[in-house]
Amino acid sequence: MPMNFRPYQQQLITDIRLQYQLGHKSVLAVLPTGGGKTVCFSYIAEQAAIKGNRVCILVHRAELLDQASRSLTAMGVRHGRIAAGKSMDLSHAVQVASVQTLARRLHLLPREFFQLLVVDEAHHTTAGTWAKVIEHFHAAKLLGVTATPIRSDGRGLGQHYQTMVQGPTAQQLTEQGFLAAAKVLAPPGFDSTGLRKRMGDFDAKEAEQRVGTIMGDCLGHYRKHLPGQTAIAFCCSVAHAEAVAALFQSAGIAAASIDGSMDTTQRQQLLSDLGTGSLKVLTSCALIGEGVDVPSVGGCILLRPTASVALHLQMIGRCLRPQPGKRAVVLDHVGNTLRLGHHLEERDWTLDGAAKRDREAAPSVKVCPSCFSTSISTAQVCRECGHVFAPQERRELQQVDGELVEMAARQRKREQGSAQSLDDLRQLAQQRGYKRGWAERVYQARLAKRYGI
Repeated sequence: MPMNFRPYQQQLITDIRLQYQLGHKSVLAVLPTGGGKTVCFSYIAEQAAIKGNRVCILVHRAELLDQASRSLTAMGVRHGRIAAGKSMDLSHAVQVASVQTLARRLHLLPREFFQLLVVDEAHHTTAGTWAKVIEHFHAAKLLGVTATPIRSDGRGLGQHYQTMVQGPTAQQLTEQGFLAAAKVLAPPGFDSTGLRKRMGDFDAKEAEQRVGTIMGDCLGHYRKHLPGQTAIAFCCSVAHAEAVAALFQSAGIAAASIDGSMDTTQRQQLLSDLGTGSLKVLTSCALIGEGVDVPSVGGCILLRPTASVALHLQMIGRCLRPQPGKRAVVLDHVGNTLRLGHHLEERDWTLDGAAKRDREAAPSVKVCPSCFSTSISTAQVCRECGHVFAPQERRELQQVDGELVEMAARQRKREQGSAQSLDDLRQLAQQRGYKRGWAERVYQARLAKRYGI
């Protein structure tokens, strides 16, 4: 194995091999964003090819295809690319394929052609196009890789994967210096009450209307917390991204929006400009997320509320690539951290599906009562000021003129426990966006427990 592999990457590869040796045909590997999944599966593909197997790495975006291709090239692995508008060169044992293009060309390939399929960003596996390709090459072994083995619709990945291996957590990678430390700043609570959901996430149009009121805040807080640094802003729509870029431009800050209508060359140039710092703020609706690797980015500006844990972690992950002396800043203007938990919170990943109630029972945040900075829920000491957290300690945050307050993980149940009256429970339900009747059910259950009725 190459000497420049990190110890945990070597261990992950060993664990994957062991699962195949134990007789499993399909394995899901989990490694946090920025942990080096591409390097791991590229090495596995190379070794499989050396043993005489044909391998196909499946991706769903041009940026991911380019990233996988660059990784293989760096290892000296000759490979083909299956993409729209390009003819196939199947003489190479390793292929990197756009899943959409490959799905349209399945009739050109025998069902036994590949012996190993590698699915990048494997949380998409249950989608129709992916499932179609996997079914066609049903005899091939399957390796899925992802940072977030969860879907917003609750469907489990166990439909396609028999077993799961996990690398270190984001907290461990941060402590070891493989991910940048980050300060997360968020409002006490973005009001998502009443926002409709489509396909498991908030309706983009409604969300955009709700977010429109904080346009000025995002500029002011960038100037305060990320002055002169590069940042990626995640927006609700292309129009929203363009408006945010225009806002920064009007303030003399080099900014641009990026979207899928641009050709690959344009998109690559914008990412390059962001990497060099000639572009300070790059705004996007959905294009920048998985597979975008710009280590110099200093922060993320979250202007898109989401109900998806996977999307939440993917967005924050864009600014966690380490650089000497770097401490990333996440400006969460839409309360994603409050709803879905701190990015360093340990997650209990599973191949099983999750009921809606369980998907929404995400970790909350612990806030330092002395300096309003944050730590994960298990922290005993505030990293910013040294305050020692007392058992069961909690403190309510007050909204102060739109000022952001740094957030970190904490158990939500403690908040519920502190709400004593029915009015308190109703207020908490409104803040968290719970369904009508939740407060009444909890209050009645408490009365029954207290009085034995």
